[in-house]
Amino acid sequence: MRAEATIEFNEFLLSDAAPSGKPFTVNELLGSAENILARQRTADDTSRVELMVVIGDQYSTQDEDAKARRVLEAAYKLSRPLKEPIARAEASCSLAGALARDGELDRAESLIQEGLRELPAGSQYDVDRIFCLRRGSEVAQERGDAQQGLARMQAVQRILKQSPFDSENLQLHTSVELAEAYRVAGQNYLASSTFEQAAALLEPLGRSDTQTAVVIFNDWALALDKLGRPLEAEKLFRRAIDISRAGQTEETVSPVLLNNYSKTLYQLGRLEEAADYAGRAYAKARRTSDQMVIYQSLYGRALIYIEQRDFNHAASMLAEMEPILRRSLPSGNYWLGALASAQALLAAGRGDFQVALPLADRAVAIVEAASKAGRAGSDFLPVALMRRSTVELAAGQPERAGEDAQRALTQLQAAVPPGAFSSMIGRTYLNLGRALHSQGKRDEAEAAFRLAAEHLQNALGPNHTDTRSALQLAELNKPHQ
Repeated sequence: MRAEATIEFNEFLLSDAAPSGKPFTVNELLGSAENILARQRTADDTSRVELMVVIGDQYSTQDEDAKARRVLEAAYKLSRPLKEPIARAEASCSLAGALARDGELDRAESLIQEGLRELPAGSQYDVDRIFCLRRGSEVAQERGDAQQGLARMQAVQRILKQSPFDSENLQLHTSVELAEAYRVAGQNYLASSTFEQAAALLEPLGRSDTQTAVVIFNDWALALDKLGRPLEAEKLFRRAIDISRAGQTEETVSPVLLNNYSKTLYQLGRLEEAADYAGRAYAKARRTSDQMVIYQSLYGRALIYIEQRDFNHAASMLAEMEPILRRSLPSGNYWLGALASAQALLAAGRGDFQVALPLADRAVAIVEAASKAGRAGSDFLPVALMRRSTVELAAGQPERAGEDAQRALTQLQAAVPPGAFSSMIGRTYLNLGRALHSQGKRDEAEAAFRLAAEHLQNALGPNHTDTRSALQLAELNKPHQ
């Protein structure tokens, strides 16, 4: 039924919504569709619900969350007396997705469970069960339950393999969302390989220049960035931006994508560009009240300012960020650990180690707890350990700094295949080498610096500041003949 409603809706969009030759935007087209549906008297309530769900989902795709929620709330209310289980299930699960994006996570999860209960057993309901599980994975991820999000997408994969309704289109969307579930669960190597498989389906399906391609390249780049491969990530972000933009400007590019690109530019040491993209993402997010992009762009700008030793501006960013985080996220979310780790770097930069060290400890504790509970953030733990190691080095505690660097190194190496190069592993070796040097262990320090240089040269290039530092330190610690 959903497929029939979608076909009917697409026919309207392509033929009836706008007179031939008249220019229009996607949102204008959706508004026209919504108005015509509201005035249509011949459609039965089941068909009306199906079409409202399609319109609401399209609004969500366009980042028009308020409009999406309004339409989907109306669809849900209209669906309750219906006898058709598919209409009731899809209205519940679509609304759940909109509520999760709006921060109403408990009601969203309740609606997912309600939608799944509506569907009887039987393969004729496979497509609708898949739809609800996909939305359920998004809701679980928003709630911080990364393992449940992954489990729901793995269930989708199992159903699809056995279903008579399997198709290349469903395979594409399942691959994308399974890869994203791996990424949120901190399994970035599996995420990257699954995104690569999804990307291979784009051209055969004629989707190389679509929003789906933008999502794949953006999320794949995020996984690569987490694996310490920012040079590859930067190329994928550029592809996503080039598809998204209109003409020569980037005004039409999503603030999420702009901010994600900023993170990779920061990793590559292109600080001015990174600040520009983060600032533009922040301005666009403020116009649409996108709280997630607002706090993430503030965080990125704070790290840039800390790197530039502009501590007053960094403090201002973190002070604006903190209440948004506490208002938007449940206690124990790993982002609170990320905030504490940035605050620790700021305090250390100012030389206030009595403040910096407890903040670094708090950051590690929050992220460890989230990881043990199966929530998102397990791949941030090596970052939190590395930052604590940096603070400990600056505070004159090389033994503790070395222990934290070694812990981070063990976790990072376990997340990638043997022999894989990573800027994160390289920077961890760099910290470890500095800690060993401070303890007078010059041979071990030299070995660590050599390994740091090897990773950094391959992951960041020979001209990056960290690469040059690693090579110079390796030479300085080389045993004298």
